[in-house]
Amino acid sequence: MELGNSSEAEAVGVSQTAQDYIDAQRQLEIEAREILPYSFDTCTKPLGPLRQLLFACMKCTADGSSPAGICYSCSIACHGSHGELVELFSKRNFECDCGTTRMPGSCCNLRKAQGDHPAQGNSYNHNFRNLFCRDEQYEAEHEQGTMYQCLLGDQCGEDWFHDRCILGLPPGDSTDPDEIGSGNLQDFPDEDSFEYFICWKCISANSWLLRYAGTAGFLEPVICREDASEGPDQSGAAEASRKRKANAISTDGDPGDVNPRVAPRIRNASPPAPESAAIEPSCVEPCKLPPPEHSRLANKKVSLFLRSDFREHLCHCTSCLENLRGYKCLLEEEITHEPPLDSDAEESIGHESLLDAGEKALSSIDRIRAIEGVMAYNMLKEKVKEFLQPFAEEKRVVCQEDVKKYFEELRGGSKTTQTPDDES
Repeated sequence: MELGNSSEAEAVGVSQTAQDYIDAQRQLEIEAREILPYSFDTCTKPLGPLRQLLFACMKCTADGSSPAGICYSCSIACHGSHGELVELFSKRNFECDCGTTRMPGSCCNLRKAQGDHPAQGNSYNHNFRNLFCRDEQYEAEHEQGTMYQCLLGDQCGEDWFHDRCILGLPPGDSTDPDEIGSGNLQDFPDEDSFEYFICWKCISANSWLLRYAGTAGFLEPVICREDASEGPDQSGAAEASRKRKANAISTDGDPGDVNPRVAPRIRNASPPAPESAAIEPSCVEPCKLPPPEHSRLANKKVSLFLRSDFREHLCHCTSCLENLRGYKCLLEEEITHEPPLDSDAEESIGHESLLDAGEKALSSIDRIRAIEGVMAYNMLKEKVKEFLQPFAEEKRVVCQEDVKKYFEELRGGSKTTQTPDDES
């Protein structure tokens, strides 16, 4: 059907275009609620140190000032218009820096504060400069593979690492196109076989963790390839590691369901303790870990991958418990603070648009205000009708620029929105 042959065809075309626009707006609202589901009317700084979602505003720290992190609410209410936000995801024991001296000239719109003293306990790494892993900037549209956050973080600051960098592939090496994505890179564990990751920086400072490698709850150690290629003995050790990974077991406990690309076989595994056996702090337990046998890993970049149930298999003997005491994240799962859900976001399940929400709100207010609202709506509807009338008569298509210009003039009180009859 060719539009323009009849007024009826033109009307159908305009109606379809308008409906498409309305549907697109509704979809955008749904997507926005999914991306930003939380209320952003309260800064988290008064709550003290939290594990929380953090962002960095590159515009407010572009002058070379100290790095700073801001909470979810401040990222929207105070810095949302800056256009230079970097999402850092969750970090532990952090207080929002918005409105503090770490962000000179920045005011927290939520706390109405500027120049406050920043928290002394905050720690910062290069993530706050939009640098990750090997000091690379993260660009989502160009990234390949997957990045993993270090669980321990005492040396790296809970940094994020590319799968290819964990393996020690050269910077910029895209590898075989068929290997893009974790689980397809040779020697990299299948994503379904582990839940957590500890980087080589933190392992190097906590070498006692290597005793867990290959035991229940832990995969075999992953050696950086740039280290694995140094010397004949080291090369042989790396080859042995690859062979161990080839002997995969089922991840769901079914011996008949073997995936050749998933977890390596568990070596020197200790049987899990019964669920009813509670660990008493006062009791003395023998160490259930195997003797240290990872001398070949000394001075190497070694990463560990942990299964979801690794905490159930930690040794609680006197010596091991002493090592664990400083790392609460190893002993119990951390809870990330989440702001309350936005009231509009809660309605997204029913795909309620802003128009629907407005009508619902209108029905709940007092009668006088409701009448005033309806009158204002009718006035706006008549003005929009007057604006669209010439386009309908001349069978012209209403462009986005026409609508934008009209509402700009309407807000500015311009008389150019008057109809030709009014001007005469």
